[in-house]
Amino acid sequence: MLLQSFSKKFLKASSLASFVAPIALGGAVMGFAANSAQAATDFAGIYAPANWTQLIVSNGSIDTTNAPASVTLIGADNNAPNAGQSDFTIAAPSAGQVTFNWNYTTVDSSGTAEFDPFGYILNGIFTKLTNDTIGNQSGTGSFSVVFGDTFGFSQRTDDSDFGGSQTIIGNFNGPVGGPSPVSVPAPLPLFGVGASLVWSRRLRKRVATAS
Repeated sequence: MLLQSFSKKFLKASSLASFVAPIALGGAVMGFAANSAQAATDFAGIYAPANWTQLIVSNGSIDTTNAPASVTLIGADNNAPNAGQSDFTIAAPSAGQVTFNWNYTTVDSSGTAEFDPFGYILNGIFTKLTNDTIGNQSGTGSFSVVFGDTFGFSQRTDDSDFGGSQTIIGNFNGPVGGPSPVSVPAPLPLFGVGASLVWSRRLRKRVATAS
């Protein structure tokens, strides 16, 4: 009778352990998944101007003296009938959303942004944000990146002539941090679950032998 009572209590306890173990394992995985990338504000830290790459074609320039609050891209205007650009790019440290405000001004003789567009770059592809039919203008931008993407901003000109343009980029936010290891649970919870399963199996065998 004593042995049967012990066997029933043990089997009940081991069944509970078998039920709890997957929950503990799932909790470990979920804990890692919750460690997602956070956003960085302004041109500071990992997004400080020194960490960006500048590409200047023709006589444009990039002014970072107002960083971390803002960065100004100045388009080319050297009376040369050829295209120019001022690019400011960086590699994405993690996946996430890039958001920013932009303020565009122009002194081009056309009075519009048609020949001097501003926009963002993602992996070498330029997306224009300015409206060709008006002059001074402003707006907001937003796009997604994944780890390793090259992204940034570009003030361009089709003719480098008849007056230049510039764009101030502010209220910048970008993702920081590495990818979350959602598929690899913590080693300590795994060790604890594995050890409990081995102990449970051995004890069951002993009870069966004794019976």
